[in-house]
Amino acid sequence: MNLINPVRQLNTPTIKVIDSIMGSGKSSWAIHHMNNAPARQKFIYITPFTDEVKRIISDCTSREFVQPSNEDGTKLEDIKRLISEGADIASTHSLFQRVDAELLDLLASENYTLILDEVMNVIAPLEEYTKSDLRLLYSEGIIKVDDGGFVRWNKPEYDGDDGYFTKIRNLANAGNLMMYENDEGQPVVLYWTFPAESFHCFDEIYLLTYLFDGQIQRAYFDLFRVQYNYHSVANIEGTYQLTEYNQYHNEQLAHIRDNINIYTPSPADRKDMNKVGDKRIDFSMSNLRTRTKQTAIKKVLKDNAYNFYRNKCKVSTDEVMWTTFKEFQDTLTPTGLKNSFVSVNCRATNQYQDKSVCIYLANRFMNPVTKNFFFKHGVQVDEDTFALSELLQWLFRSRIRHGQQINVYIPSKRMRTLLTDYLEGDL
Repeated sequence: MNLINPVRQLNTPTIKVIDSIMGSGKSSWAIHHMNNAPARQKFIYITPFTDEVKRIISDCTSREFVQPSNEDGTKLEDIKRLISEGADIASTHSLFQRVDAELLDLLASENYTLILDEVMNVIAPLEEYTKSDLRLLYSEGIIKVDDGGFVRWNKPEYDGDDGYFTKIRNLANAGNLMMYENDEGQPVVLYWTFPAESFHCFDEIYLLTYLFDGQIQRAYFDLFRVQYNYHSVANIEGTYQLTEYNQYHNEQLAHIRDNINIYTPSPADRKDMNKVGDKRIDFSMSNLRTRTKQTAIKKVLKDNAYNFYRNKCKVSTDEVMWTTFKEFQDTLTPTGLKNSFVSVNCRATNQYQDKSVCIYLANRFMNPVTKNFFFKHGVQVDEDTFALSELLQWLFRSRIRHGQQINVYIPSKRMRTLLTDYLEGDL
């Protein structure tokens, strides 16, 4: 496979990735940092959920954070107004992902610090278009792909805002569209990419996350040659401070390890509920597409989950959180857990911090086309670190984040082994 040269390096500030385990105090550090910054320093704090936006507004007592509203227009219009007024702003990933050229110009003319709470969706396939659609556009010369992999729209006479290919035209003209082609040079999929120029518009940038090496935004940064370095955070004499990067967090791992009880069969068990996940691909999306069509095996998967929380853990449904891929939520819902589903990619929320039982019916792999897309651009991804990162983020929605014990059922041997190896410090 021929590797495409990566996109040119942008003149961005080196992003400080605060890579510390969940519950270590990253958000507390950010709040302390903003409260104690000089008055002339301005902040934009971006977080996945509105609850966290409200927390920032409430806890940053030394400055007045505001949230964009749609009372007099759109939230995008309002955030532009707030930036032009030099306000401190707290908002969500979903709004920040809608940045346009005008907003970037405004940011470039101000002196803002960006604090990004958790990684964003910075690349996404345009799934509404088929390979046949792309082949048509490609063969007719309507779209072309430059040396960096960006799609260029080549039909200026294509007019109107309601045509079938209008979305492709607009994203291509904005410079936010890339294409993955197979080894034969045939188009496979189009990707929207978050405009990397956005990271050029800030004086400083902090990204609060954990296991960044395994996340897609790290691959995205490498693709666009966005510079970053790693830091940790620690509570030193009552104050959260940035520290030299500590990859392994041995003391924290020991504490977490003592509080996570992972199901393994006991000698008294008549059945090993982990046997359904012994193969490497078991509980992956493709595997579940097959298994959920098989009445008998589907019943086994649901019954195992029910047996775990009801008979092994002996808890009420109020204490349980469970997950699988969204596609199989209705099909695999264990008895009694219709209202206990927590999205498999959930992160950065305290909504489930009282849950003591966690059931994880998934096996995470990066989309193979996306993986090949990055590889073709010379960017490597680590699927196991990606999977572990996603699993840990999900588990830390439970009460483990407060140092309380949880019981965990992970029938996928691959995912379970990743977790146990991590807790033993073997990764």
